[in-house]
Amino acid sequence: MNFKRSIRSAMATAMVLGAVGLFSGTASAATSGNGYCESGDSCFYYLKSQSSYIFDPETNIPNFSPMDYARQTSISPNDNTMSYWNRSSRTWHVYTNSFRGGVHGWVPAGHKGDTSSNFTNSISSAYNFA
Repeated sequence: MNFKRSIRSAMATAMVLGAVGLFSGTASAATSGNGYCESGDSCFYYLKSQSSYIFDPETNIPNFSPMDYARQTSISPNDNTMSYWNRSSRTWHVYTNSFRGGVHGWVPAGHKGDTSSNFTNSISSAYNFA
């Protein structure tokens, strides 16, 4: 009997420690939407060369219009994006109109650069299809 209780106790302890380890691993991940381009984020910048205000959505954004840059709440990223840096592990798909409308482009994982003439100050929605 005591042996079975010891095994159950050890298993319960291992499960708790595993859960704590899993939680602490998640806590160190990027905090999307905070205006910093951290590892794991996909970042859209107000100006060229990944400079100025940052829009770092956590999930699909079908309409940039009601959103704003985290550090400049009077400016919407809608039609106000000139560069990007995809620090996430997923490809992000961008569109020049809301709800996947208009011209479609994509930003592969790990890629950064200035927007092309089709997308400079024209991005209105983004999806990573997660």
